[in-house]
Amino acid sequence: MFCSGKSVLFLALAWVLLAHFYSQSEASNFDCCLRYTRSTIPPRAVVGFTEQRADEACDINAIIFHTKRKLSVCADPKKDWVKRIMHRFSQKLKKM
Repeated sequence: MFCSGKSVLFLALAWVLLAHFYSQSEASNFDCCLRYTRSTIPPRAVVGFTEQRADEACDINAIIFHTKRKLSVCADPKKDWVKRIMHRFSQKLKKM
């Protein structure tokens, strides 16, 4: 079976893209926040959060907010707006 140059190029590109996405998904479990967002996030956009501690594998303390649009946003845990969103979630958990 003979493949044209365009077919070979397409297959090579598809292979590279698949390898890239696979490596990104594996690496995402170990990614750290390196800086904080400069803007605030509306509380209604947040569906959950994760706490990152500097004494573990990462360099800074951060709150990683997970949004409805499946974004992860790094926030400074010392900011008032971050504390308010976290308090809101802790209240919801107490009610459960």
